[in-house]
Amino acid sequence: MNNIRAEQEEAGPLGAALYRLAVMLAYCGGVVVAAVGVMSAISIVGRTFWSKPILGDFELVEIGIAVAGSLFLAYCQATRGHIVVDFFTLKAGPRTIDWLDRFGALLMAAVLLVVAWRTTVGCLDIARSGETSMLMGLPIWIGYAAAVPGVAIAGLIALAQAAGIAFPKPDDESVAGYE
Repeated sequence: MNNIRAEQEEAGPLGAALYRLAVMLAYCGGVVVAAVGVMSAISIVGRTFWSKPILGDFELVEIGIAVAGSLFLAYCQATRGHIVVDFFTLKAGPRTIDWLDRFGALLMAAVLLVVAWRTTVGCLDIARSGETSMLMGLPIWIGYAAAVPGVAIAGLIALAQAAGIAFPKPDDESVAGYE
């Protein structure tokens, strides 16, 4: 269910800036997915025709898709794209729904910011230990580090939503050209 207040107010500068950042992160995630797809296709063709796949292609797919998924989180949060079960609020008033939306955003912010914090801690620990992927010898901490920005920005967006900061709708003219 959409935030009633956010639909009625125009997005402020903070909401618009966070939205643009979320869109940019989503585009970055799309580039990562596309790169993983191209790499997979090259590896499959190499394996099929020359018996020479890209060494460690599955390692790159694992890391790339995890990073891309984290980069999509901010856009999903900014557009309120997460699944919402509104069965119990069908007859609730706009104020109740707005309060529940804000409370849900606050819970989401808490979870996302804790995940960002723990991912950062894990990244530092893995970097210190020097752990690498099995076939390519790629430092594992790079994947963790690349996942942190998407999760952290998603947490900040959820926090802003909990505070009542309005975000533009994806079709809002004020953000045209960013989609």
